Amino acid sequence: MILDLENVTSGDRITGDEVVVFRDVSGEDNRIRCRVALDVRRSDHTFYVHADLSGSFSTPCHRCLDPASCTVASSFDLVVQKADPHSSPGPAPTDEDFVMLPAGESRLELGAYIHENLVLDIPMQILCSETCKGLCAGCGANLNRESCRCEAAADPRWNDLKRLQDGSPE
Repeated sequence: MILDLENVTSGDRITGDEVVVFRDVSGEDNRIRCRVALDVRRSDHTFYVHADLSGSFSTPCHRCLDPASCTVASSFDLVVQKADPHSSPGPAPTDEDFVMLPAGESRLELGAYIHENLVLDIPMQILCSETCKGLCAGCGANLNRESCRCEAAADPRWNDLKRLQDGSPE
């Protein structure tokens, strides 16, 4: 998304869409169709930008690998200043939330800011439901839909009691 500061007045609300691509836990590229809402205030050559981001995507559940959907919302603030063409350039800003546009530039690419802030707010673990039981580590059964097919390994220390229960002689 490109913000053209030449056409912005104080109090403008600008909306648009952006596609954010990221690599999910399965190693696949995933896309979030993101809705971007910008609130821009202006004071001479300085612009204060507040961005609200929201989007959703589908990915495999981190426990059972069934499809799971996730909604992500984030926001960020930027201070953008246009350099005065009649003054000498000062030191480069070190704050990542402050952007100094070179003299004569009026367009700001927001794609990197949108990507960074949205991806940082993706949950570490995405589940198909809060009660997801996952997969059995032994047989691979999806415990949400079926029972485990593993045979319980008997502890040999209980063999004598098992024989007594079965009524078999020693």
